Amino acid sequence: MNKSWIVIAAVTILMLLPALPVSSAEGDSNLLLIDLGNGQTYWCEPEESGTYADIIAGSADELGLNVDISNKSDISINGLASVEISGLNTVHTNWKIYSWDGSNWKYESGINTASHYSGGIAAVGYYADDSAENVICPQSTPDYKSVWTQFGGSSSSYNTSDSYGVENPALPVEWHRTYNTGYVDSGLVVAGDLLYHTTGGSWGSTTDTKDLWVYCLNRFTGDMVWEYHGKYGAGYEVTTPIIVGDMLILSATCGDIYCFDRYDGTLLHTLYIDYKPPMDDEGTILWDAEIFVTGATTPVYDSGALYFGSADGKVYCYSINYNEGFKELWCYNPPDDYSSSTGYMGSKGTFYFHAPTIAEIDGKRMLFIGNYGGYLHALDAATGKAMWVKQVINVSDINAAKPHMPGSAAVVSVNREGTMLLVTCTDGGMSVSLGYILALDPKTGEGYNVEDHIWKINALFTAPVVASDGFYTYLSPSNPGDSTIKKSDGTEVEIVDSICKFDWDGNLVWMCEYNKFVKAPLTLADGVLYAMEYSAGGIENKYGEAGHLAAVNAEDGTLLWRVFLEPCTSDSYSMGQATVIDGKIYVGNDYGAVYCLSDVAGPSSVESEINSLQTAGFHHWSWYVLIAAIVATMALFVILYRGA
Repeated sequence: MNKSWIVIAAVTILMLLPALPVSSAEGDSNLLLIDLGNGQTYWCEPEESGTYADIIAGSADELGLNVDISNKSDISINGLASVEISGLNTVHTNWKIYSWDGSNWKYESGINTASHYSGGIAAVGYYADDSAENVICPQSTPDYKSVWTQFGGSSSSYNTSDSYGVENPALPVEWHRTYNTGYVDSGLVVAGDLLYHTTGGSWGSTTDTKDLWVYCLNRFTGDMVWEYHGKYGAGYEVTTPIIVGDMLILSATCGDIYCFDRYDGTLLHTLYIDYKPPMDDEGTILWDAEIFVTGATTPVYDSGALYFGSADGKVYCYSINYNEGFKELWCYNPPDDYSSSTGYMGSKGTFYFHAPTIAEIDGKRMLFIGNYGGYLHALDAATGKAMWVKQVINVSDINAAKPHMPGSAAVVSVNREGTMLLVTCTDGGMSVSLGYILALDPKTGEGYNVEDHIWKINALFTAPVVASDGFYTYLSPSNPGDSTIKKSDGTEVEIVDSICKFDWDGNLVWMCEYNKFVKAPLTLADGVLYAMEYSAGGIENKYGEAGHLAAVNAEDGTLLWRVFLEPCTSDSYSMGQATVIDGKIYVGNDYGAVYCLSDVAGPSSVESEINSLQTAGFHHWSWYVLIAAIVATMALFVILYRGA
């Protein structure tokens, strides 16, 4: 062999190495994505040929899906089938077929689920009808299968990731990024290699830190991809963005809802949600409940439509299109009855922060959302018609946190069978001291028989993590409230600050005492619960040293690890849920920071690094891959050279 050709070949390989993508799809011959269009995705590897309907039905048990293919061209997956959402405008949503061209999904308009699957990489997605070039495509790809596109992971807010977290966390964190534009109180959403969040608000601010800021980061390095400086609203921003196809959608406290191109940050469309609460002739708001002037709640996307509540007590449903923007489908306007003799008798009240929850109930897609008048509203998601309305809390006579206020119907969760609804009820305060959880029949809002509810526990609960055999939560005592709680074995145990699992009968399965105060929802991923402490790092308080991220075994409640996140300050409180994707955990806090924790140690964190970008540098996994490839190439070169 000519030795010069060996040298040329080796050099060529080395030159190409940095440009070679590392794809999780390499070696995957047959892959099928099932995208429910609401944040929930499933992948299978078809082994036999057949129609798309047949393949999905054959994988249903393994994936935990409820599939009906009696009409192969109009199948039903978990109750999702062809649907029309109508009102001022109409949108049609059904199952669509997509092919993979090596870098993007392509909508195949000429085929449906009754068509033959011929192998390769394809997707079946539940999205709205549109022109071929405007149809929304899945965000999950062969290279980046796991996504976290909306608050709680899906429109049903199960708070469960289909990915995996960190077994042996390394410190310092792999990377962190700090800002001087306010707190990071939004959730962190992820698709592909991009992460999105907002900042906005800091106590006493007179600068542009009181404004809305939107950021897109490379989630592997923390590098900024784009940023957007928005308008001043309430002086703080707490809603979570949502990823829909190539769009990023965000509600802001100024009343605007923005739609961006999620790749380059171009502002595509803006929708203003007016604020018109019921008022008397003197301009006083009529309802005797908490008042927020904060625009729309965190939105959810489901069945081809965008859903959210508003600060003036309405619920909206809109279609969204990359080129045409927002179109109103329906608006639900609850009663706001008032008379001088009886006072305010309406069920309308402020919807703030909490996203709606959408679930399949007895063959109907239903939307649930609670307000600060203590009312829980259950709507037909296709029409906006109220199915039932119930005041689930009224503690106005004992509300120390918000005197004379009824309290808040806060977080709504529904079990995966659609047979039980949980609603966490609180006094409505920033630091909640009074509350309980109710279990209701989602079809009626009552108990199963003639009872007002199925069961009730007088304690404070974070948003439940929904599992098949129960739910997980952070539990703490309520004042007033129950002192003990019943276990599944019939015994009683004292209610203390703890991470817990409950069965669907409201019995405690296990308790992991954890007196560090957690406000955000837990996140479940690959059998592990992740909890971000609300209490700020760098200070000692009644909760001890705070500012940690913890991992708990979901099977038995064993504390696996607890790590301190820095840099931090004495006011770095964390309201945001941990986002768990592909061995990395992303969290944010009031330090104005986003952290990436993994099994890769990053550079040291020191206070002087504030507002400067921290990357993984030489510690990033790509360097190890590159070095290994270089070594292997050089070894091959030596072998070939000697043998030539």
